[in-house]
Amino acid sequence: TDLYEDMAAEQKARSTYEYLIRMTDDPDVLDPLKFLREREIVHFQRFGEALRIVQDYLEQDRVFILKG
Repeated sequence: TDLYEDMAAEQKARSTYEYLIRMTDDPDVLDPLKFLREREIVHFQRFGEALRIVQDYLEQDRVFILKG
């Protein structure tokens, strides 16, 4: 998979947790769901940071020196 797919999966998981959060008012269910949702948000952010690092690297000019 690529980073875009990873980010999409994190967004889908976050959306699922938000849906489940709206379905209950039980604190014993809400607290773990909120924790998991926040974790998906952090994962999405980290994948986004990784994507930016890769894109920056790929955009850099490279110089190759041949010794002979």
